[in-house]
Amino acid sequence: MSVQDKKPAKKKRGEYVPHIPEEEARPCQVEGCCEAGTYKAPKSRDELHEYRWFCLEHVREHNKQWDYFAGLGSDEIEEFVRDAVTGHRPTWDRESHIREQYFKLHDALYEFVAGAAKPASPAPPPLNAKLRKSLATLDIEYPYTEQELKVQYRVMVKKYHPDVNKGDKKSEEAFKQVTAAYNHLSDHIKNATS
Repeated sequence: MSVQDKKPAKKKRGEYVPHIPEEEARPCQVEGCCEAGTYKAPKSRDELHEYRWFCLEHVREHNKQWDYFAGLGSDEIEEFVRDAVTGHRPTWDRESHIREQYFKLHDALYEFVAGAAKPASPAPPPLNAKLRKSLATLDIEYPYTEQELKVQYRVMVKKYHPDVNKGDKKSEEAFKQVTAAYNHLSDHIKNATS
């Protein structure tokens, strides 16, 4: 049989493959274990690239007990899952890019027709996802004033208040979201002015 005929053995489901050869391994990090620590496992959720080294038996025990989401609330887990869709990278909505291109084209046409450059207006700061969601929930545009925020909040409260909607669950949930959005936007404007 030639070297080309040899195929690497396929890993079977549930089979653990050592991360380093046994000769290079340190002892298993479980106290009292004398086996070679050839399998690595992350120290914690915050230290995923720092490892503890175990023997096969103890890495299996570690993996059975490992819970990446231990200590997180359901809201934090849902946020993690939503962010996982984009690989935990920032995203931008398509409309902002279209709007940005429109203004660039508009400025270029103005320069062409008028023969002079239009004075540049300062670009609005980038908005985080929570701020964009809060603005959408209250149906308000950025930038906004505290007075505009209060007026829009009153309009939305009148629309979704549980007393007005006779205990409708959807309205009750919308009311909670409106209140949370108002609090977030109110805090944002206070932090921006201080």
